Amino acid sequence: MATDDDLARIAMALPEVEVGTFWGGPAYVVAGKAIANRRPPRRDEGTVDPRTGEPYEDLIVVHLGTREAKEEALGAFDPDVVFTIPHFARSYAVLAHLDRIDVADLEDLVDLAWTTRAPKRLVAERKLGD
Repeated sequence: MATDDDLARIAMALPEVEVGTFWGGPAYVVAGKAIANRRPPRRDEGTVDPRTGEPYEDLIVVHLGTREAKEEALGAFDPDVVFTIPHFARSYAVLAHLDRIDVADLEDLVDLAWTTRAPKRLVAERKLGD
């Protein structure tokens, strides 16, 4: 399963990603737009462990740039790993359990976020380099 170090390595390997701030905490950003950040434990619907009644402490928010990307992420990954809650109904963000997602899936999810949030110029340059 993935770790904070994996998230940092994956995000920082993408073109022009920096550590910035989002919701008052550290986030990985490209061109001023967050692509991923840790979510502090909260008691929102769907973010509490039903076995313990305690908020999940391993959640990350992955910011996707389009409705289609959000739908793709929700359809491509295990719903026990990548999911959404009513709080995100009007956004393109999804939540992911860092301690349940494997590293390859985390790479795919963060790459999808970067691709939909980075400037088109960067995305095109990256495709040319592939």
